[in-house]
Amino acid sequence: MSVIPAHAGVTAEGQFESSITGWRVGNESRRWWDNNDTWDYTGIYFADCISDGGSGFNSAGLRLWKDISSAPDRSKGTRSNNCGWVDYGDPDDAGNYYFALTDVYSGTFLTVKYVKVAW
Repeated sequence: MSVIPAHAGVTAEGQFESSITGWRVGNESRRWWDNNDTWDYTGIYFADCISDGGSGFNSAGLRLWKDISSAPDRSKGTRSNNCGWVDYGDPDDAGNYYFALTDVYSGTFLTVKYVKVAW
């Protein structure tokens, strides 16, 4: 059983819940719009994480991106998610965002039964 930290339940500018099934490095989340109306941090919460490595799930590397049309997307940082909550700080920049899987520490495929993104 997983427990969602208190700050994960706080009302933010926006949020969505989802899941991940069979992701490999390079897979991307859906996009979301951040108006940057608040000083809220952007965070990604994982619960019930599974990877196909022999030692089971250790952590996943996640990079937050700002989607830039007609130019390369802008990285907002990479964090290791150990099947819990990670914060990226306040991106301080309105726009479309998404996260991408950069690494699976122990395995090739990642499945996460519960994902929450809040900004």
